[in-house]
Amino acid sequence: MILVLTTIARHYAGLHSIAETVEALDLNSNCAVGDLVSFVKAGRQYDFAIVRRRWISGETGTTLELTLDHPARSGGH
Repeated sequence: MILVLTTIARHYAGLHSIAETVEALDLNSNCAVGDLVSFVKAGRQYDFAIVRRRWISGETGTTLELTLDHPARSGGH
């Protein structure tokens, strides 16, 4: 699985020095668009939303790409 950050999410992660942590999150293929992804680092909670799922198929196989955005907003709000 590949995690991608939107431009705004990447900027936010860079400001808080958490980009590497976000990109290393161990999510699985059960994640859906609209899911919120939260983690705690140094006592602070960070929240992102899954805004896109994309399957990428190539010569070496198929990979799921999840795109995270910030601020996190659930699908119904």
